[in-house]
Amino acid sequence: MAKMNMTVDNKTDEIGLEMKKKLEEKRIKKASKQQKEKEMKKENGNFFKNIKEEMKKVTWPSRKYVIKYSIITIIMIVLLAFFFLGISLLFDLLYGLVQGWIG
Repeated sequence: MAKMNMTVDNKTDEIGLEMKKKLEEKRIKKASKQQKEKEMKKENGNFFKNIKEEMKKVTWPSRKYVIKYSIITIIMIVLLAFFFLGISLLFDLLYGLVQGWIG
């Protein structure tokens, strides 16, 4: 913005210059905000295109790999279930014995 050289004879001219400066700043902010909104709309328009491009870059596991590790996961779940069932039964047995001693 160009620098203004004026002699100010009264307060009204000074206030007028301040108001012009504030209006110019508001106009610049509004233009900047509109530019950002345009960029956001452009980015949102490319959103699904970008998703499609990223999905092409994904390395998907093979069917054999998925089946193998799914079976291993199910086996581990069953083994852990039996382990915790055994622990639970052991504690129930111990609790029963302790209760029998106490009376």
